[in-house]
This record gives sequence, C-alpha cells and structure tokens, in this order.
Amino acid sequence: MLAVSFLVAAPLLVGLTGRLVRTGAMAEVRQEQAWREVGAVLLRSAPQQLLGFGAMTSYWLPARWVAPDGAVRTGSVPVRPGTRAGASVPIWVNPAGRMTGRPPLSAGLVTVRTALAELGTAIGLALAALALAGLLRVWMNRRRMAYWAMEWACFGPRWSTRRWPRN
Repeated sequence: MLAVSFLVAAPLLVGLTGRLVRTGAMAEVRQEQAWREVGAVLLRSAPQQLLGFGAMTSYWLPARWVAPDGAVRTGSVPVRPGTRAGASVPIWVNPAGRMTGRPPLSAGLVTVRTALAELGTAIGLALAALALAGLLRVWMNRRRMAYWAMEWACFGPRWSTRRWPRN
C-alpha cells in the first residue's frame, strides 16, 4: 500500500516541484537579462599574496566604472592579489550601475537547478515513506507483542505444569 502510494505521489510531486522551480528561475533569468558586464578600473593596487595558512585569495579594493546609463560609479570590487592600480577588472552591474556580485543566471543553470530540485523531491519522498514504514512496523510490533504477552499470561501456566525444585 505504501509503495503504491509512493509510485502514485512521486511523479506528481516531482513534476510539480520541477515546474515551480523552473518558473521561478526563468523569472529570475528575465530580470537579470538587463545586467551588463563592465570594466572597473582599480584605484589602488592589491597587496601581494601572503604565503601560509589562511592566505587571502582575493581583496576588496576601491574601483571606478561607467554604468550602462553613462553615470560614473565607485565601489569596492574583488581582485586577485598583486593586481596593479589602473587595471581593468570585469564586474557585472544592473541597469542602475550597482554591482551585482555574480553573473546573471543562465538557462543551463536553470536546468541543473530544476533537475536537482526534482531529484531532492524524489529522495525526500522516498525517505519519508521509509520513515513512515518504520514507524508503522514499530507500532505494529508493539501491538503484536502486547497481545502475545496477554496470551502467554493466560495459557503459559497451563503448558508448564512441572515446577522446578527450589534450593
């Protein structure tokens, strides 16, 4: 019964999850289509990389860039150690010129997110079904053992009429 329920519910829930994730992610892709990659000019040089435990892999330094609307913006951008002042660092900005911190979401990444969400839904549903089966088994075993104990209390003394001698 539980397996049949899983086989009926899994395709429905996986499909629903996939549709919801894809819809949300495609809305995000449409919003991020206006993002542009621009070159930010560093105003200061980055220090050389320190060798040792916990060495910095990037530094946040002040830079200047031109927004898509033509306005000049300034802010901190991540750069590799040893980058010289005046170097151009590629960054992604929104239409207002604010740095986004990451590239826009691609259609390929939407497909990966959807597949992972569907897989997670199927695995989660299977784990929930297994947990439910385990709880049902424990509950049924407790009932069975309680009935067995009651029956043994009634019929057990009739089967063993021989008493062991006590010392």
